[in-house]
Amino acid sequence: MAAGCSKTFTSKYEEELYYDVEYEEFCKTFEFSNSSTCWICNGYYGPNYEEPLCGTCHSFIFPNHPQDEAEGLATEVSDDEDSGNDEPPENGSEARDRSDGDQDQDYDHLERPRPSAPRNVNQYLEMLSQPREMDESERQICALPVEVLLSIFSHLDDLSLWNASEVCKQWKRILEVHIPQQMWQKYTKERWPLFQQVSTIPNWLHMYGALMNSCFCRTCLIQMAHKAPMRGRVNHIRANRLRNDIRSLDLDATEGIDAVALDNQLFHWQASILGPPGSPYEGGKFFLYIVIPCSYPMLPPQVRFLTKIVHPNVSRHGDVGIDIIQHNWSLALTISKLLLSVQSLLTDPFTQICMEPELGRMYENDRPKFEALARRWTWKYAMYEVLPPVEGLI
Repeated sequence: MAAGCSKTFTSKYEEELYYDVEYEEFCKTFEFSNSSTCWICNGYYGPNYEEPLCGTCHSFIFPNHPQDEAEGLATEVSDDEDSGNDEPPENGSEARDRSDGDQDQDYDHLERPRPSAPRNVNQYLEMLSQPREMDESERQICALPVEVLLSIFSHLDDLSLWNASEVCKQWKRILEVHIPQQMWQKYTKERWPLFQQVSTIPNWLHMYGALMNSCFCRTCLIQMAHKAPMRGRVNHIRANRLRNDIRSLDLDATEGIDAVALDNQLFHWQASILGPPGSPYEGGKFFLYIVIPCSYPMLPPQVRFLTKIVHPNVSRHGDVGIDIIQHNWSLALTISKLLLSVQSLLTDPFTQICMEPELGRMYENDRPKFEALARRWTWKYAMYEVLPPVEGLI
């Protein structure tokens, strides 16, 4: 039905319900155009494996900074039982996560390694320049005894362990039986420190997988988990400013925003914003990944949505197209104000310049259709705190 339809409704709920039914089939089958190949190179540098970017383009545009290149500029991130989230003490969300994690230590029978860093661009180029032989080991791996598989799985980090559960139903069943639920609960809290358990969660492996599948880019998740220090000198101006930012976050917690530092040097942060009331994102909780550069606050942070969202100013990779990050950064802006600006962008998209032009055209020409799609994605990807995943519907 066209956006200019003269049909009247007695309530906003009736209107939303009508258009949700009207565009149900479209919302179920919606995909970004050209989503089968890399968004940047269109498949030139290789397959994207259902990710928005291929590995080569991601390593070039969003490089991972190895620790050896930053040696002497930042201390190595600790990997103790509280995942290194022991600073700053002022951050209430981080304190909650640490206290919850301490209760699960009895279940951590295995000392799992930290996630490996994503390949850098030199490694990808070297792989592209060498011929690759056909791998005939798939059948042999699937035929391995359960005891051998469990021995192999014991050497995997939690991200790789979950990827193994996605290979086949047999492996998923093995991990469900032999990995305690408390372990998956611990892994979920480590990777998603701002996730709050509101309702009963029957299966934490399914919850972990649902949160992983709700993300735009898994490589960004690996970067966030790896927490590699940035290159450059850290000065006292940055440290003092970030302490003030943390205090302002505590004051603005009632606004539906939150953020927590993931490493001691405050380079990598996870943030969350609640969908504004009255918008198609209402009821959803959207996670973001923030990278604070060494030169902050002289340069703005990098902000990316982790949770999938339909918005003209958010790319299929999660990048946020907002002027205060791209062109009009000010020293007066804090992390709290930045998150509030992103939250307000959800109710007032800027469609003259879009990260996703097709969504911008849909927003301008067929608003009910766009809002039905945005509601659908919010329910599907951003409401796991109140609606835990059900097996078979993830």
